Amino acid sequence: MKPLSSRLWTPEARSAAHAALFCLFFAACATSPERVAIDPGSSRDASIDVIAAELEAMSGSILTPHEGSFRSILAGAIDKDAYVCRPTPRAVFGKGVPEGERVIAGSMPHYGFYFGPMHYLVRRRADAWEVFVRVAVEPPPETATLELSDCDLKRELGSDLTCSGTPYALSGSLDACPASGEFRVRASERAVAALLRRWSVEAERYWNRDAEAFGIPVRYDFDFVTIAEANARGLRVDIEMPMSPTCGRTPYFYAMRSGWSLPIVAHEVGHVLGLLDEYEAFSGLVSFYPKTPFPGAEKSRMGISMREHTKILPLHHYLVLRRYFCAEPRQTDPYAHAF
Repeated sequence: MKPLSSRLWTPEARSAAHAALFCLFFAACATSPERVAIDPGSSRDASIDVIAAELEAMSGSILTPHEGSFRSILAGAIDKDAYVCRPTPRAVFGKGVPEGERVIAGSMPHYGFYFGPMHYLVRRRADAWEVFVRVAVEPPPETATLELSDCDLKRELGSDLTCSGTPYALSGSLDACPASGEFRVRASERAVAALLRRWSVEAERYWNRDAEAFGIPVRYDFDFVTIAEANARGLRVDIEMPMSPTCGRTPYFYAMRSGWSLPIVAHEVGHVLGLLDEYEAFSGLVSFYPKTPFPGAEKSRMGISMREHTKILPLHHYLVLRRYFCAEPRQTDPYAHAF
């Protein structure tokens, strides 16, 4: 039997997700999961203004002059979350938090139309945080061809990899799949393993780079494996999904796409961590409606996903870690609302 946590993205859950996506086009949306009420006077329950002011002080000039935009992002994210406590950033990032670990599980509403799963492990040790996400994928058939985003696996895969043009992340385009080059390899077991290892090493570096730059005591550990490996080793899994051998714009829980660049993979893991997009709904899907981040969010990893230089801000680290302090939601099934 699979570990309980590995059942988050079973065929049944995928069918439920498709039902949830139905509301995207036909206005058949369901209600959000039930929330746990908290005492507004609790010492853990700071105001949005207090939380935002502390985050702004930590962020320096990167939010200027769009502090109001990020306050709206903060307030909206907390309002939509089944984990409803509001500790101060000083309490979350400071010393004195009891050691322990906790699995965070639930869903977040994306664009106000469909719910996507969040699932991760938070651990507190010696006045520092650790956050773990493991994604298990079902690889495509070995006869398929993997589209890649660049040539970085050339050293490992050699002549098996066709490589020409500009890496997607360096194309300068706001298109997730800019077709700025040709990077492909047969979907052999060796190639899939190499790609998963690369994602495991590189995606977390964006998160750890920015946490260190802002002085936040947290280390992220992202692990990408095949479902077969996870089952054979009895690994804790946060989300299962197919690996699609292409690039494309699809919900993060629908498939991991081999053609996504590393910055995009780092962005998509942000959704598994319960973060929401910071751009206008559906922008970037078609050429006549280009990607349109919220004011100021062009500097944010969750606003512009495909650029190397965008940041995981103190706001994002706070939203991920604060749930450790909250009461357990009464409902953690991410697709209960779909039935």
